[in-house]
Amino acid sequence: MTNRQILQAMSGLMAGMFVAILASTVVANALPRIIADLDGSQSSYTWVVTSELLAMTATVPLWGKLSDLYNKKLLLQLSLAMFVIGSLLAGFSQGVGLLIFSRVVQGIGAGGLTALAQIVMAAVIPPRRLGKYSGIFGAVFAVGTVAGPLIGGVLVDTSWLGWRWCFFIGVPFALAAILMLQSTLRLPTVRREVKIDYLGAFLIVAGVSALLIWTSLAGNQFDWASWQTFALTGTGVVLLVAAVFVEARVPEPVIPLDIFRNRTVALTTVASLLVGVAMFGGTVFLSQYFQ
Repeated sequence: MTNRQILQAMSGLMAGMFVAILASTVVANALPRIIADLDGSQSSYTWVVTSELLAMTATVPLWGKLSDLYNKKLLLQLSLAMFVIGSLLAGFSQGVGLLIFSRVVQGIGAGGLTALAQIVMAAVIPPRRLGKYSGIFGAVFAVGTVAGPLIGGVLVDTSWLGWRWCFFIGVPFALAAILMLQSTLRLPTVRREVKIDYLGAFLIVAGVSALLIWTSLAGNQFDWASWQTFALTGTGVVLLVAAVFVEARVPEPVIPLDIFRNRTVALTTVASLLVGVAMFGGTVFLSQYFQ
């Protein structure tokens, strides 16, 4: 494929990635107003962001496995459709519960975009030229990360728009991405036999969720040093230990533990964790603090 053909094929993919990134960052400056309007608590404030990130993280490897069974372009369009449904639910939410649920749906769609973007790039672009196009995706990520809070702040302070447009704004981009993928991306369906590690995925999500519930409720619904703290942290740790046990034994784990024997991968993972804490912690809580 020529550069022009690759860029045409990647156009819908880049539009989808931009939408997924925007969904994670656009609510940052709007969250104080959203939570106030929906009569939510500080715990709800955290969960509106965390629920999407957790759903996205948990489903990335599952989407990757599904791409070995079904048409990659169809899965991309399905993930974008889920994102649209989640965005509409979030925009029309009348309570915090529905808003958090809609963010989970958005996160599942974003997980598909995150996983399948890498897979499609590897299928379309020769390895020697992959770095060049990865740089383009990096630029899209940077623009979405920086522009999101700014766009959210403008929308929430514009009287004739309001915070609901923080969710509606991504819908036309996602619909455009679906149409662009349909017309520009041509991928054969190549199937291979895979085994999906549903148990490992469940244990990881359940373990992390238990710890998140503890940090959300401790100091508010119960004391930090209490039996509820012991129960939630103990449950979270046991589930995560069980996840490690399962991942070490299943044929095709969600997270292959062997990769962490590579020093570069292990250190990069730790660095990514610290970058994520700084980026999302700063984006979400500094905007609340300044307001």
